[in-house]
Amino acid sequence: METLQDLLNPANDNIPIVEDPRTGDVSMPGATLVHIKRSVMECEDIVSSQNGDASHLTKPSKPLVRKSKLVVVDLAGSERVHKSGSEGHMLEEAKSINLSLSSLGKCINALAENNAHVPFRDSKLTRMLRDSFGGTARTSLIVTIGPSPRHRGETSSTILFGQRAMKVENMLKIKEEFDYKSLSRKLEVQLDKLIAENERQQKAFEDEVEKINLEAQCRIAEVERNFADALEHQVALAIKWSFICLSRLSLADCMLKQMLDMKERLKCQMEYMELVKELEQKLVLNQESHDHNNFVADHGEGLALSSADEVAEVKMLLELKSSAERQLKKR
Repeated sequence: METLQDLLNPANDNIPIVEDPRTGDVSMPGATLVHIKRSVMECEDIVSSQNGDASHLTKPSKPLVRKSKLVVVDLAGSERVHKSGSEGHMLEEAKSINLSLSSLGKCINALAENNAHVPFRDSKLTRMLRDSFGGTARTSLIVTIGPSPRHRGETSSTILFGQRAMKVENMLKIKEEFDYKSLSRKLEVQLDKLIAENERQQKAFEDEVEKINLEAQCRIAEVERNFADALEHQVALAIKWSFICLSRLSLADCMLKQMLDMKERLKCQMEYMELVKELEQKLVLNQESHDHNNFVADHGEGLALSSADEVAEVKMLLELKSSAERQLKKR
């Protein structure tokens, strides 16, 4: 009976084979598995980064996971008991190997002849290699032969086996699944980056606003100082100009008073000159009348009375003249 042994764990020497009824995939629960996982998007990112600047022209693909398995089988060769001389446990292994190779040959013959029934379940080996022959896997078969005439039978059977295997056609199919977990992790990373970038921009914005406020306050304080200095200067100029205007007004008032005094003096002088002129005329008339009176003294006393009145009038004029001169001296 065929048995499967875990080479990574030799103690596990009876591994069962389980087939998924929905997908037909064959698995071996209990065997040591080594997962090599890489997202398709990461692979494409690596390829696009190696391609250079042309990477921004390609549309980013969805986060997919490609599942595949690598099966490496050493089919050995047909064991001839009379040639190998196997005994005991080695003989039992030889029988199992021959049985597995026989089942594999039947499957390949059925596939090469396009038979409806392929006996994959006859052996554990054929069940493991179901995807490799007539399935969705890429299969490479290496056939080795020897030139010795002693092994001519094995060589011919091996070549015929290879020829039949070449007639088998596989339908290659890439097994891809949408990687929701990878997409979720990537979105979480992008969200964290966006949050950090937003916080950084917010902090930079707040710092910029604070800087602008400080600059505005400094400018406002500087403008207020300049305005206060300018206002103080203007007030000082206004006060100085008011003093100048007041001094000019007082000077103009003094000049006006002097002009009025000069006008009054001129008026008094004119009046005085008119009085003097009138007095001189009166004196001349009195002199003439006095001469005439002396001439007519002998004719009567009535004329003496008129000359006395004239003398009184001259005295009054002289008094007016002396009062006018005193007033002029006071001024």
